[in-house]
Amino acid sequence: MRLSFWSDEGRWFVPRAFGLGYSLNLKYLAKRLGWIKSAPEETPETEHDRTEPPADAPRTREERLRERIESSKYEDG
Repeated sequence: MRLSFWSDEGRWFVPRAFGLGYSLNLKYLAKRLGWIKSAPEETPETEHDRTEPPADAPRTREERLRERIESSKYEDG
C-alpha cells in the first residue's frame, strides 16, 4: 500500500492513495522544519573512486565501533 502522506516527492501536496484529491506530504513538511534530514544522494562508485586509506592510517571512533559490531554479529552467545 502506498502512503500518500509520507512521500519522497519534493512538494507540499501529493495525490491521495485512495479517492480523489490531495493530501499533505508530512515527510516534506518534516524535512522543511528540520525534524528529519534528507538522505545524501547516492552516486554509483567506480573502481577509480574507491580509495583505501593506508594500513597505518588512524581509524576514527566510528570505524572502530563498526568493526566491533561486525565482528560480534557472528559470535555465539
